[in-house]
Amino acid sequence: MRHHNRSILMVLMVFLGGAMSGSEALAQARVDRTLSVQSGAASSLGDLPIATTNAITATTTTTTAPVTPAASTPSHNPAPSSHNRPSGSYASDAMGATILAKNADYETLFRINAPIPAGSTISNVAWRYGLSSKPVGFEAVLCRNNQQRCWNITNSASGNTSAFNGQDASQPFTLHYRVRGTGPLGPPAQGEMNQVIVTYDLPG
Repeated sequence: MRHHNRSILMVLMVFLGGAMSGSEALAQARVDRTLSVQSGAASSLGDLPIATTNAITATTTTTTAPVTPAASTPSHNPAPSSHNRPSGSYASDAMGATILAKNADYETLFRINAPIPAGSTISNVAWRYGLSSKPVGFEAVLCRNNQQRCWNITNSASGNTSAFNGQDASQPFTLHYRVRGTGPLGPPAQGEMNQVIVTYDLPG
């Protein structure tokens, strides 16, 4: 009876051993399948582009050069010219026009009442004009020689300019008024006495 029991025990041990071997084999197969899947996934990820960022630190160096004091240079005043050109001038007065309507040109002629030597050239022009009022859109322009050259004096009822320098002094000046815009002007703008003073260099 004891021998029979020992035989049964040995059979059970063999059976259990075989079952354990089968379980280990099944577990090993599962591990192998898992590793094979992970290996394939890793391979596919390796096919994707990899962005690589290289951090570069830029260093800016500011070098301050020593400032060397500039050597003092004596100032030289230009020597006076040995020849000063003779000059002349004339003044011309004229009553300014009265502005009655918009978008019309009102001209005042400054006559030259004294002979100007041929070859004289302008060195300065001064002006003065007046109106009882300046309507909105008012413009005033000082011109020379039939408007060949003009200077806007809208915002300066008096002053002087070198804009005409070097030009023939024997040509007369004119003053032009204009009011730009639409609609009625309103009360007329009464002209007052105007003046130009032209200084010129004589030929030499």
